[in-house]
Amino acid sequence: MDRLLIVISILLIAGCSTLGVSQKQQPVEILETNPTNVSTVYNQYITIANYFGQQADVPYIARFRVKKGLPSDFKQSFASLSDLSASAVFAYFEKHPEFVVGMQAYLNTIIRRGYISHDTGKRLLRNALRGSIKSLKTTPLP
Repeated sequence: MDRLLIVISILLIAGCSTLGVSQKQQPVEILETNPTNVSTVYNQYITIANYFGQQADVPYIARFRVKKGLPSDFKQSFASLSDLSASAVFAYFEKHPEFVVGMQAYLNTIIRRGYISHDTGKRLLRNALRGSIKSLKTTPLP
């Protein structure tokens, strides 16, 4: 009986000492990789930037900030065609840089309905993109 306890004790001690050896150590990362996948909205944003030749100007933070749709105050800010000027669009998207993709959808809708020409829509979308890029480049760090 004593021999059985001794054998069990030896096995337990041997098992515990090899327990630490069999565990793999995880590599230590200096900078954590970002597991976030790039959204389809960001891909649309980059497509717009590519079209206007400004893809190199798009800051990295755009990957995480761009959103679908338009802000709730958009229709109040642009209630009539006279409100939809290039400078007003630029200023608006400096304040709301995340919503350029929503602006593209909105402009496509009003172009199809005959409110503005295709060239006017392109000019407005370019100004929205420029305002967005300018704002995203000056995003304060946390």
